[in-house]
This record gives sequence, C-alpha cells and structure tokens, in this order.
Amino acid sequence: MEDFPKYEDLQKIAPQMMISIMEKINQAFSDVSIPIPNRIDAINLLRSLHKYHTTYFFELFGAIKYKFLKNCLHYKENPRLQQISLYFIREIFDDDSYNVSNELVYDLYYDILQLMEANINSGLKESAKSAIRTMAEKVPNDAKIVVLIDTFKNADSNLSQFISECFNLAIERLRGYIHLNYNFNDIFDKLDIDMDNEEYLIKLRPLFHILKNSLEKDDENLIVLNLKDDNKLLYKKLTS
Repeated sequence: MEDFPKYEDLQKIAPQMMISIMEKINQAFSDVSIPIPNRIDAINLLRSLHKYHTTYFFELFGAIKYKFLKNCLHYKENPRLQQISLYFIREIFDDDSYNVSNELVYDLYYDILQLMEANINSGLKESAKSAIRTMAEKVPNDAKIVVLIDTFKNADSNLSQFISECFNLAIERLRGYIHLNYNFNDIFDKLDIDMDNEEYLIKLRPLFHILKNSLEKDDENLIVLNLKDDNKLLYKKLTS
C-alpha cells in the first residue's frame, strides 16, 4: 500500500526537523478543507514519530487527537482515509511497553467502537475490530478492562461474543501476573457497578467467569486480598 508504508520502511525524522514536522501534522488535521493526501501524509509522519521519537509522538498526539478523530477517523466522505486511520491506531496499540496511557485508551476506544457498529463497509468494520482486538491483547493497562466490561453490559449477541474474545485475550496475555498489571479496585470504582442490581450483574457474569477460570490460584488470592471490602463482595457476586 503506497499510501501506508510498511512499519519497517518508515523514514526517520531528523531532530532538526521535529518542530516543522509537528507544525505540518497539526496543520494537516486542522479542518476538513485540507486535501486528503495531506492528511494521509500527516498520519505517516505521525507513524514515523511513533517509531523513532516515542515521547514526542505521545505529547503531540495527545494535543491533536480530537482533530485527528474528527477530520480523519470519522471523515465519512473518504473511507480510505478512515481505513488508514484505523491501521494507524492499531499500530499505536501494538505496544506492550506501557507507553499507551489509560487516557488514550478511553479517548480512542469508543470512537473505534462507533465505527465497528456503524452502517459502513465490511472492510472498515474488520479494521475496527482488529484495532480493538490488538488493544485487548497488547495494551497492559486498566482502561482496556474497563471499556470492555462497559461495552459488554449493553451488547447484542454478536458484539458480546466479540468482546468476550477480546476480554479473554486481555486476561490470557498476562496469565499468572494479573494482580501485578490490573488494579481491580480502580477498575470497579471506574465502572461504578451497582451490586444490588441483579439484572446488571447477570449481564456481566460471563466476563468475570472468564477472568476467574483463567486465574491461577495465587493470582486470584492476591487480587481478592487487595480488594476493598465492598469490592470483595462485588467480586464474589460476579464470579458466583
């Protein structure tokens, strides 16, 4: 794909060019009047920053991500631009080094999910699913557990199956070390689950059964040991 070079073929950006490159990227995402090739070029420049200048990339992308989402990912007039945007997001998520923050997961996930559920061509839907699946497998932070559980509570049968697969990937990836990577007090607090709402608990139990069945005994003991009292009760209800 000439408009989306392979990762290994991305050109390195010289330090003295960083300021001008970042200005060029910001300008390319500024509004919908910018030509599509300019926006695609800017995405590829971001990819080069991500590969060679990771710190600068996350600082810049944090500042311009909403422009990118509006004028690239959700630019329905050009499905190819949307496709490239999804390839790019998947590339960001293909990283288990803790560079991807909780905030970035929250900022990107629901926009990807929106595309996956929209009335769009199957290629875009599959790319959206691939990005979410990569997030589930590779990104080692609490946010991905929160968004998957949050999505599952109101999902139809097809989406429920997909989220279950992703949740299983998220758990299996860190099997034996779940207690070290996920803070379930923070996860439960973020989800704000009503433990007296039995209908809600029934919806969530399939995911927590995946969790419980994947945990090694020591791992589960350490998770439960570190839970606050009300969260211990909630965990017991969800895994019963």
